[in-house]
Amino acid sequence: MSTSLSLGVVAVYTLVLIIIGFYGGKITRKTREDYFMAGRGLGSVAVFMALFATNITAFTIIGHAGFAYQAGYGAYGYVIGWSIFITPFTYYLVGYRSWLLGKRYGYATQPQVFGGIFNSRAVSALFLVLLLYYTLPYLVVSIIGGSLAFATISGGAVSYELAALFIVGVSLLYTVPAGMRGTVWTDIFQGSLFLVVAVLLLLAVANALGGFSAVTARVAQENPALLMRSLSPSLAPPNWFSFTFTNSIAVIVFPQIFTRLLASRSSRNLKRVTLFYPVALAAIFGVSTLLGVWGSVAVPGLAGKEADNIVPMLIHRYLSPVWMILGLLVILAIVKSSIDSQLLTVSHLVTEDFVTPYFRLSPERAVLLGRVILVVFAAAAYYIALARPAAILAIAAFAFSGFSIMLPVMIAALYWPRANWYGACAALLLPAVLLHLWYLGLLPAWTTFGLMPVVPAFFLAAVIMVAVSCLTPAPPPAQREKTFALFL
Repeated sequence: MSTSLSLGVVAVYTLVLIIIGFYGGKITRKTREDYFMAGRGLGSVAVFMALFATNITAFTIIGHAGFAYQAGYGAYGYVIGWSIFITPFTYYLVGYRSWLLGKRYGYATQPQVFGGIFNSRAVSALFLVLLLYYTLPYLVVSIIGGSLAFATISGGAVSYELAALFIVGVSLLYTVPAGMRGTVWTDIFQGSLFLVVAVLLLLAVANALGGFSAVTARVAQENPALLMRSLSPSLAPPNWFSFTFTNSIAVIVFPQIFTRLLASRSSRNLKRVTLFYPVALAAIFGVSTLLGVWGSVAVPGLAGKEADNIVPMLIHRYLSPVWMILGLLVILAIVKSSIDSQLLTVSHLVTEDFVTPYFRLSPERAVLLGRVILVVFAAAAYYIALARPAAILAIAAFAFSGFSIMLPVMIAALYWPRANWYGACAALLLPAVLLHLWYLGLLPAWTTFGLMPVVPAFFLAAVIMVAVSCLTPAPPPAQREKTFALFL
């Protein structure tokens, strides 16, 4: 495929996204709820594709494949493990009651839902700060993965820096005017694209390497350790338990996921998502696992962050130019379907929970401000991505850990009438501090009991939430009635 034709295909793909974005922006009313929440009118298909496409990031097809390259087939269970069941379960466990509260009281973000339950500005502020703090590195993961892929598949014709600029720039072009309605439409388009083409891409790579049986035989002969979980230090039981536990519970805390649940038109949509989500999740992680393991024999010798590039390298070395451009479109679709939602949600959080509570703005000015904030965060994420501070899996693990330790507060708020704002503040702050001390190496390694720091931090958050709530005054009856009367 000639360079001009390749650029033409990418240009058509980009143009489709921009057209969808501008059309979405044209019919979106200039109100915060319509711009950031699609008027709370998302149907079943829209909710499913929005959740799935938003949650499948560069970590899935780039970072996880790089991990499978080094760890073997056991990498599949390492990530998918409990997630295939627990993640959709949490969508309903947390999402349903949050949706009821959002519909009744107009809550649009986590700070509003949980600050409202506890009637506490302190809880709202902590949720806002922590969600922004952990979302930024996760956003950076998507930019790094997509930029690596673009630069590699292009054979160096497009530099990493230029690829990052393209990915962020195009995301802004359709996200800024579109708001949630337009980005959900692009999620449907991009999610369908990468699901179908990713499976075809797997078949093409298998064929290029001699077929499924042949490449599996090569792995068994040249790198048999990848066939046995017990031979990979990364998949030792403490690590396996830690990561699959974290990965399964973190997703519901992602603000871009939580907001899309609140934007559902009906609670029945949440039930339908729990049925279809596991199948799609299992399929896409199966593709990335196989590509990573096959890459260990097809492109041997990669170490550290280099392994993150295995899928683009397979595409570049073994597939025809036609498949190269299709592979690039898959990776771009995966990356951009998460970047747009993360950027929009960060803008939503700042606008809803930092600006409008303290400054009186017209609906039009609030939406305009949200668009400016979106651009500012995109620029910050771009410059961090240029530095590539760590391997994709390491960055994702830190962000996942931070989100995970917030879940005990969310569950307690929705299911335990005795929970109060004292317990919530303590359970948000203290485990977060300890998590950082562990990651910075300022606490002895033995204090995690051989597990990832997130596991003791999570259970500590739960203990603190219960203990502090029990030792401090109970919430007033009227406050509890406001929340729990809706659930009867």
